[in-house]
Amino acid sequence: RTIEHLDHKDCETACYRCLKTYHNQRYHEHLRWPLVLPDLEQLAADAPTKTGQQNYDPKPWLEAYDAGCGSPLELKFLRLFEQHGIAVDKQVAVAPEPGGAAISVADFVLTGTKKAIYIDGAAFHRGDRLRRDRIIREKLAGGGMAWEVLVFGRRDLDRPEGVVAKIRR
Repeated sequence: RTIEHLDHKDCETACYRCLKTYHNQRYHEHLRWPLVLPDLEQLAADAPTKTGQQNYDPKPWLEAYDAGCGSPLELKFLRLFEQHGIAVDKQVAVAPEPGGAAISVADFVLTGTKKAIYIDGAAFHRGDRLRRDRIIREKLAGGGMAWEVLVFGRRDLDRPEGVVAKIRR
Protein backbone atom coordinates (compact mmCIF):
# COMPACT_ATOMS: atom_id res chain seq x y z
CA ARG A 1 0.00 0.00 0.00
CA THR A 2 2.89 2.35 0.70
CA ILE A 3 4.34 1.83 -2.77
CA GLU A 4 0.95 2.57 -4.32
CA HIS A 5 0.61 5.69 -2.16
CA LEU A 6 4.00 7.06 -3.20
CA ASP A 7 3.90 6.26 -6.91
CA HIS A 8 1.24 8.55 -8.36
CA LYS A 9 0.65 10.88 -11.29
CA ASP A 10 2.67 14.09 -11.53
CA CYS A 11 5.01 13.30 -8.62
CA GLU A 12 8.61 12.45 -9.45
CA THR A 13 10.17 12.78 -5.96
CA ALA A 14 7.83 14.14 -3.26
CA CYS A 15 4.74 16.29 -3.04
CA TYR A 16 2.13 17.37 -0.50
CA ARG A 17 -0.05 14.42 -1.47
CA CYS A 18 2.52 11.78 -0.57
CA LEU A 19 5.36 12.99 1.69
CA LYS A 20 5.54 16.73 2.24
CA THR A 21 3.76 18.40 5.15
CA TYR A 22 3.98 21.72 6.95
CA HIS A 23 5.73 20.00 9.85
CA ASN A 24 8.54 18.51 7.73
CA GLN A 25 9.13 21.51 5.46
CA ARG A 26 12.72 21.98 6.65
CA TYR A 27 13.46 18.54 5.12
CA HIS A 28 11.58 18.93 1.81
CA GLU A 29 14.78 19.15 -0.24
CA HIS A 30 15.81 15.72 1.09
CA LEU A 31 12.53 13.87 0.45
CA ARG A 32 12.88 11.50 -2.49
CA TRP A 33 10.53 8.52 -2.47
CA PRO A 34 12.18 6.79 -5.47
CA LEU A 35 15.32 6.28 -3.37
CA VAL A 36 13.49 4.07 -0.87
CA LEU A 37 11.40 2.21 -3.46
CA PRO A 38 13.79 -0.80 -3.78
CA ASP A 39 13.72 -1.27 0.00
CA LEU A 40 9.93 -1.02 0.08
CA GLU A 41 9.65 -3.55 -2.72
CA GLN A 42 11.95 -5.94 -0.81
CA LEU A 43 9.86 -5.52 2.34
CA ALA A 44 6.69 -6.18 0.37
CA ALA A 45 8.16 -9.35 -1.13
CA ASP A 46 9.33 -10.88 2.17
CA ALA A 47 7.02 -12.51 4.68
CA PRO A 48 6.64 -10.58 7.96
CA THR A 49 8.93 -11.62 10.80
CA LYS A 50 8.61 -11.03 14.52
CA THR A 51 10.96 -8.55 16.12
CA GLY A 52 12.07 -8.04 19.69
CA GLN A 53 9.23 -5.56 20.18
CA GLN A 54 6.42 -8.06 20.47
CA ASN A 55 5.08 -6.27 23.55
CA TYR A 56 4.79 -2.87 21.87
CA ASP A 57 1.43 -1.30 22.64
CA PRO A 58 0.42 1.50 20.26
CA LYS A 59 -2.64 2.42 22.35
CA PRO A 60 -0.98 5.24 24.39
CA TRP A 61 0.23 6.88 21.18
CA LEU A 62 -3.16 6.57 19.50
CA GLU A 63 -4.87 8.06 22.55
CA ALA A 64 -2.40 10.97 22.51
CA TYR A 65 -2.96 11.62 18.81
CA ASP A 66 -6.74 11.46 19.26
CA ALA A 67 -6.45 14.13 21.96
CA GLY A 68 -4.40 16.36 19.65
CA CYS A 69 -1.08 15.71 21.40
CA GLY A 70 2.21 14.57 19.91
CA SER A 71 3.09 11.93 22.51
CA PRO A 72 1.75 10.05 25.53
CA LEU A 73 3.86 12.31 27.77
CA GLU A 74 2.19 15.40 26.31
CA LEU A 75 -1.19 13.78 26.96
CA LYS A 76 -0.30 13.32 30.64
CA PHE A 77 0.47 17.02 30.89
CA LEU A 78 -2.74 17.90 29.05
CA ARG A 79 -4.71 15.85 31.61
CA LEU A 80 -2.87 17.67 34.41
CA PHE A 81 -3.78 21.03 32.88
CA GLU A 82 -7.42 19.98 32.48
CA GLN A 83 -7.53 18.73 36.08
CA HIS A 84 -6.46 22.19 37.29
CA GLY A 85 -8.65 24.20 34.90
CA ILE A 86 -5.72 25.44 32.81
CA ALA A 87 -6.87 26.18 29.26
CA VAL A 88 -4.26 25.47 26.59
CA ASP A 89 -4.13 25.40 22.82
CA LYS A 90 -2.38 22.32 21.41
CA GLN A 91 0.36 22.08 18.79
CA VAL A 92 0.67 25.81 18.05
CA ALA A 93 3.03 27.18 15.39
CA VAL A 94 5.02 30.00 17.01
CA ALA A 95 7.14 32.79 15.54
CA PRO A 96 9.60 35.11 17.28
CA GLU A 97 8.32 38.21 15.46
CA PRO A 98 4.75 39.45 14.93
CA GLY A 99 3.61 38.28 11.49
CA GLY A 100 6.86 36.35 11.04
CA ALA A 101 7.37 32.79 9.94
CA ALA A 102 6.90 30.07 12.52
CA ILE A 103 10.16 28.51 13.69
CA SER A 104 8.66 25.88 15.96
CA VAL A 105 5.48 24.18 17.07
CA ALA A 106 4.90 24.56 20.79
CA ASP A 107 3.28 21.54 22.39
CA PHE A 108 0.90 23.90 24.18
CA VAL A 109 0.24 27.62 24.48
CA LEU A 110 -1.58 28.90 27.52
CA THR A 111 -4.78 30.22 25.98
CA GLY A 112 -4.79 34.00 25.54
CA THR A 113 -1.15 34.43 26.53
CA LYS A 114 2.35 34.34 25.10
CA LYS A 115 3.37 31.35 27.25
CA ALA A 116 4.67 28.55 25.05
CA ILE A 117 4.91 25.17 26.77
CA TYR A 118 7.25 22.46 25.55
CA ILE A 119 7.17 18.90 26.87
CA ASP A 120 10.56 17.26 26.41
CA GLY A 121 10.95 13.51 26.51
CA ALA A 122 14.45 12.21 27.26
CA ALA A 123 14.50 9.89 24.25
CA PHE A 124 14.19 12.70 21.70
CA HIS A 125 15.59 15.85 23.30
CA ARG A 126 19.33 15.33 23.61
CA GLY A 127 22.52 16.02 21.67
CA ASP A 128 22.04 18.14 18.55
CA ARG A 129 18.28 18.28 19.07
CA LEU A 130 18.75 19.71 22.53
CA ARG A 131 21.05 22.42 21.17
CA ARG A 132 18.60 23.18 18.35
CA ASP A 133 15.70 23.39 20.80
CA ARG A 134 17.66 25.75 23.05
CA ILE A 135 18.41 28.09 20.13
CA ILE A 136 14.78 28.11 18.98
CA ARG A 137 13.51 28.84 22.48
CA GLU A 138 16.00 31.66 22.95
CA LYS A 139 14.83 33.22 19.67
CA LEU A 140 11.21 32.98 20.82
CA ALA A 141 11.95 34.56 24.20
CA GLY A 142 14.12 37.31 22.71
CA GLY A 143 11.97 38.15 19.69
CA GLY A 144 9.37 40.87 19.28
CA MET A 145 6.60 38.52 20.40
CA ALA A 146 8.47 38.04 23.72
CA TRP A 147 7.30 34.50 24.35
CA GLU A 148 7.68 33.12 27.84
CA VAL A 149 8.95 29.62 27.19
CA LEU A 150 8.24 26.92 29.76
CA VAL A 151 9.85 23.50 29.44
CA PHE A 152 8.70 20.42 31.34
CA GLY A 153 9.82 16.80 31.31
CA ARG A 154 8.61 13.51 32.72
CA ARG A 155 10.14 14.15 36.13
CA ASP A 156 8.01 17.28 36.52
CA LEU A 157 4.96 15.03 36.73
CA ASP A 158 6.30 13.88 40.12
CA ARG A 159 5.61 17.42 41.39
CA PRO A 160 2.43 18.51 39.61
CA GLU A 161 1.90 21.42 42.02
CA GLY A 162 5.21 22.90 40.79
CA VAL A 163 4.08 22.65 37.18
CA VAL A 164 0.76 24.33 37.93
CA ALA A 165 2.42 27.09 39.97
CA LYS A 166 4.95 27.81 37.22
CA ILE A 167 2.20 28.08 34.59
CA ARG A 168 0.02 30.35 36.73
CA ARG A 169 2.84 32.83 37.50
